[in-house]
Amino acid sequence: MKYLLAMMACGAMVWAPVGARASAVLFQVDMSVQEEEGNFAPGAGDRVVVRGSLAPLEWDGTTFPLAESVLDPGVYETIVDFDDANAGTPVEYKFVMVPSGGADIWESVNNRTFLFEGEDKILDVVYFDDLAGYTHEDVTVTFTVDQNDDCSSCIIDQISIRGAVAPLSWDHDDQLLSDNGDGTWSVSLLFPAGTTPIGSVAYKYRAHADVKPERFDMLGDPCTAWDDATQWMWQDLRHTHPGDCFANLGFDVDDGSPSITLPVDTWYPRATGVAGDQPGIPSMPARISLAQNTPNPFNPATVIRFELDARQSVTLTVYDLAGRQVECLLQGSFAAGRHSVGWRPKSLASGTYIYRLRAGDETVQRSMVLLK
Repeated sequence: MKYLLAMMACGAMVWAPVGARASAVLFQVDMSVQEEEGNFAPGAGDRVVVRGSLAPLEWDGTTFPLAESVLDPGVYETIVDFDDANAGTPVEYKFVMVPSGGADIWESVNNRTFLFEGEDKILDVVYFDDLAGYTHEDVTVTFTVDQNDDCSSCIIDQISIRGAVAPLSWDHDDQLLSDNGDGTWSVSLLFPAGTTPIGSVAYKYRAHADVKPERFDMLGDPCTAWDDATQWMWQDLRHTHPGDCFANLGFDVDDGSPSITLPVDTWYPRATGVAGDQPGIPSMPARISLAQNTPNPFNPATVIRFELDARQSVTLTVYDLAGRQVECLLQGSFAAGRHSVGWRPKSLASGTYIYRLRAGDETVQRSMVLLK
């Protein structure tokens, strides 16, 4: 007895017997990240369809709209019946967003493929556009810092962590660590799939004290690490060179592990050279460099990587070909080493854009292509 996928009234996919000489293929695409990022709005009439190379799929004609799964919200699915006479044929296909108003948005990844073998088939769930440059899986990262600051006359009652990638932010102290009771403080944070760029993530700790630590009066505070108004202070990585006191820490994230436990960081290293004090900090590159973004051309997202040979004041900005600034991606002081930032432009037309890195007195730039 031949079986095909069928849609029950509740929306769940099941196998049901039929008599036709055809085989059913279930296509599935996860649109949750696109919806969270505002690129896909089904409530406003946006649709996602599948197109391909083997009838009844067509690249330019008939499309098969996908419906949201009742059992797995955010995942859209549809069944396509292929003629068994075409068994043994490789099938290319892609998912396409069809906005309620505007041009279709094709996946920028290479055509997806499977071999049609004249049998019912369930294709794996994939993210639309494969989340190019971003993690496909959630990653939980555990941070621990040894608060060894010589604060004999003050009490540290809170420690936070700030950083460059959500759930971290450079702008607020929402992510608080727990006191382990042995001088160390820890927190585990979830870096969500689809919005966490693959590559290096910069971070640094801050602490709140009841009074200013006496070392600021004894040694001075050349980097204004202590804020009199809020009584918060930045992690002090000060060494013989004052410019090092705001060095950022960093770690690499990818899809290789669902959880990462970082080595214990030190609040106040007593040595020379930040990289020598912190495990896991990559060696310094020999020069400043700006890599070609990947992927390129891209849609909807890309990753830009650069290297610094020393701590620098950095600005990374995107311009259109008319020289107008489109977006400032980074601005601040960054340690020597490798850095990356993801860019997911919104409401921009297809075309060539310039991304320009200013690091100290040097400026380098490259071009990239947004293809919708």
